Amino acid sequence: MIGLLIQAILVAIIGGIIFSIIGVIPGTDETATMAPLTLVLVLMGFEPVVVFAWFMAIIVAMQITHTIPTAMAALPGSTMAVPMVHNCEIAKKMGIPHIAMRKLASGSVIGSIIALPVSLLMASILAPLSDIISQYSGLIFTIGAVLIAFMSKAKFGAVVSLIPFAFFIQGLQRLAVEATGGTLFISIFMGITIGPMIAELFNVLIPSRRELQHRTRPNEIWLAPEPKQKKKGFPNPFSYFTKNQMGYVAGASAVSACTFTFSPVGMTVLMGELLAPRKKELYDRTTTGLGIQDAVSNATYIGELLIPLVAFGLPLSPVVLGPAFPLFNNIDIHGALGIPQYLLYGFIGIICGALFAYPLSMKQARKWTAAMFRYVSHEALIGAFLGLICMLAFYEAGLFGIFVAVIVGLFGGILNNFFGIHTGVQFMGYYASTFIVAQMTALAQFLA
Repeated sequence: MIGLLIQAILVAIIGGIIFSIIGVIPGTDETATMAPLTLVLVLMGFEPVVVFAWFMAIIVAMQITHTIPTAMAALPGSTMAVPMVHNCEIAKKMGIPHIAMRKLASGSVIGSIIALPVSLLMASILAPLSDIISQYSGLIFTIGAVLIAFMSKAKFGAVVSLIPFAFFIQGLQRLAVEATGGTLFISIFMGITIGPMIAELFNVLIPSRRELQHRTRPNEIWLAPEPKQKKKGFPNPFSYFTKNQMGYVAGASAVSACTFTFSPVGMTVLMGELLAPRKKELYDRTTTGLGIQDAVSNATYIGELLIPLVAFGLPLSPVVLGPAFPLFNNIDIHGALGIPQYLLYGFIGIICGALFAYPLSMKQARKWTAAMFRYVSHEALIGAFLGLICMLAFYEAGLFGIFVAVIVGLFGGILNNFFGIHTGVQFMGYYASTFIVAQMTALAQFLA
């Protein structure tokens, strides 16, 4: 027990440091960074509780530090930060980007603290339904895929695309059986993950698309000045909100932690637009909205991880179908831990994730943002993760696995970049593909 605790703390601290740095880099995708590194830990044989603590830490760390470029430069630090850009732009025009950043980071910590016990309580309430849900998992995946598809930019186009995408996935699985003797998971999963990147790289080979991406000079980015007053010691996240704002942040976090089927980005937008406009004064509305949005961002992530994990043992949420799927497909964590263990190792992850990320965000935001823009190449980061994903695909199925990952990535990336059918839709389509193909085949045979 003591050995596991020490191991979980060390791994969570390392994860917190790594993803504190990754979060500062603008435009980072959670699935493309969290999933492969988590899978590496799983394949190295770490105990489920250690991997769980790691994942909680990297959620918290990345969701805190993605506030730095978002608030300071109005560039989303990750895909989850996109809904916050508008309020951050308003904050910059008002001359309060440092206050916006503190509201975001503090809301993120508070949302995590509230979400852990609330989501575990909701999971306990829903657990008796696990057997019923397991029997209809294929139908549930399909319904979830349709709902998430319709909520995407492509609307009905995304819904219709689920059918050809399902046949595409099942066709590749058939080829995999012939080539390797079994179906694939890692290669297809990672292919969907890197899809947008693969499609962007493929554009270089097309003259018309390459011309659109051509730049004659480096982008210019202006950062807000460093705040003059700095607080000493570890910042208290609760001190950055008024009692009224704290009520909004806490309430939004608790509600969001109970959801497990909606898009985290969608919940962030929904709760921010629902609650923030209640404030009439611009400063109050903007800062309250930012606190709510980042709290909801973390709370939704944690709720969508824990409720399917604890209650059902099935990947029934966008978070689990993306960044957290290595916790489901590669280790048997459902039923292995009790609620007290989830609380203990969950809070270990939250504390270790915030230990480095939160003081960094509150005290070194501008310095680290400037360093990342100046010295870290986004292309180098993409290349590093592409290399890692190729390694994982090769581990599963050799060169054939790499071929599958690239093929899925190109097809999925085109759907994402050109038609707005994002990776969340594709992940749901992947897990619904068996049911969809079976039903379409049965329908064809019936009509014949």
